[in-house]
Amino acid sequence: MYDFFVFPADRADDVDGALSVYESSLQRGAPTPGGPVAGFLAALPDAGLVGAEAAGIDAGANVATSWDDPMANLRRVAGVAAAHGLSVLDVQLGALYDPREAVEVSLETQGGPRLTFTTRRILAEVVAHIREGRYHWVTLTREADVFAQTFHDDDGSWALEHREGPGLHFLARTDDAILVERLLWSWARDDGRWQAMIGFSPVRL
Repeated sequence: MYDFFVFPADRADDVDGALSVYESSLQRGAPTPGGPVAGFLAALPDAGLVGAEAAGIDAGANVATSWDDPMANLRRVAGVAAAHGLSVLDVQLGALYDPREAVEVSLETQGGPRLTFTTRRILAEVVAHIREGRYHWVTLTREADVFAQTFHDDDGSWALEHREGPGLHFLARTDDAILVERLLWSWARDDGRWQAMIGFSPVRL
C-alpha cells in the first residue's frame, strides 16, 4: 500500500519535523469526536479513494492507498486534509504538503504532486525539482481555461505560458528560474505583479 500520514499542520514546519511526528504517533484509541482528525476521517470516504484504509488518533491518521495512481490519491487526501487544517506527509517520498498560507489554485506536475491548493513553499520545491530534472513542467489552474504553466527545455531555458480564457493564450521565455518561481507565485496570488515581470506574446492556436 502507498502510505500517507495526515496530522495537525501546526505540529511540524518541515519534512524532518513531520517525520518525527509520524514516527512518534503510534496508533492507540480513536480521535476526539469533533476534532480535526476525526473530521478528516469522516470526510475521507467521499474523496473517491478506492480500497483505502485509514485510522488515526488526535496526533494524526495513517491512510494506506493503492499504488495504481498515488499522486491522484495525494490530491484527494490532501484536499480533504487541508479543509481540516491538516498537513500530509508522503511517507514513501518524504515530501510534506502543508496547507497553511495556501491559495485556492490547483497544482499539477509531470509525474509529481497533484494538489487542489498551492503554497509558496510547495511551488518553490516543485520548481527546484524541475531544475534537477525530476519533472519537466508544472501547471497552476484557477478555473477551466485559466492557468499558468512552465516547461523546462533541454537547453536550460524556461517556457512560461498563461491562458485567461478561450483564445487568450500567451507565451514568454527566460533562463531565470528564480523569475519563473516568482512569476508563478504572483499569478497564483492574483496580485497583478507578474504581468510586469516579463513580456508575453500572444499564441495563435
